[in-house]
Amino acid sequence: MTKSKILLSTLLLVSLGSTPLRAQPMGGPPMGGPPMGHMMRGGDNPAMMLHMMLKQANLTSDQQAQVRKIMDADHQSLRTLFTQLQTANKALADKLFAPGTVQAADLTPQVQQVTQLRQQLMEQGVKTALAVRAVLTPQQLATVSQLKDRIEKLQTEMQSILGGNE
Repeated sequence: MTKSKILLSTLLLVSLGSTPLRAQPMGGPPMGGPPMGHMMRGGDNPAMMLHMMLKQANLTSDQQAQVRKIMDADHQSLRTLFTQLQTANKALADKLFAPGTVQAADLTPQVQQVTQLRQQLMEQGVKTALAVRAVLTPQQLATVSQLKDRIEKLQTEMQSILGGNE
């Protein structure tokens, strides 16, 4: 796997890790697993859009080098934030599942820390995506925009077919 793909994968993981979790009702997801809409939604995720940009924009070798440089520059800060988020999530889980009574107020410091780190990760991911976007030509941006619109239409159609707005 190339270095740029590893960095892109890291960005994707960071973005996925920084999205809010959806609570499932007791008993788990409905029979047959999660609705297709959950699996197919990438359009509302900046890292997924970045991935599509890089894949569909037909970057020149010069653009690929510029993107690699952007990703390399942001890699360490993203890695540090992601590690901090993992630690904060563990602290929250440890306190939540500790013996004894736990009230929402007891978890407030941990929740605030997780929220702050997710915000920082999202901001860093958007900064990276904007820097990559700046490398694209107007034609490449038009291509990416058309792709985004097509994906949104497909998602809407799939939600309609599958019967739900989850």
